[in-house]
Amino acid sequence: MSEIDLIATIPVPADRLPAASALLLAYGDLVRAEPGNLRFEAYRDRDSGAMVVVERYRDQAAFDAHLTNPANAEFNGKLAEVLDGGGSSLRMLEPLG
Repeated sequence: MSEIDLIATIPVPADRLPAASALLLAYGDLVRAEPGNLRFEAYRDRDSGAMVVVERYRDQAAFDAHLTNPANAEFNGKLAEVLDGGGSSLRMLEPLG
């Protein structure tokens, strides 16, 4: 089975960055503890100010487990409150070689 790689981008107004980043950093600790998570790194895009997360999961089953984890829905709900309904967009990645 192949690994699942993705980039999540979350547009965040500058005045909401402290609250949104605190949520994301705490959530990252939970995600990194998931059995099939291999990578969860959070960044801020210097140009747009968006939060960007690079994630890797062992396989599709691990990614599916991540998506159904109640912590995922809880994080997304809290983030939507901070961002007035905003959320993330995902870009799924595939290796070139």
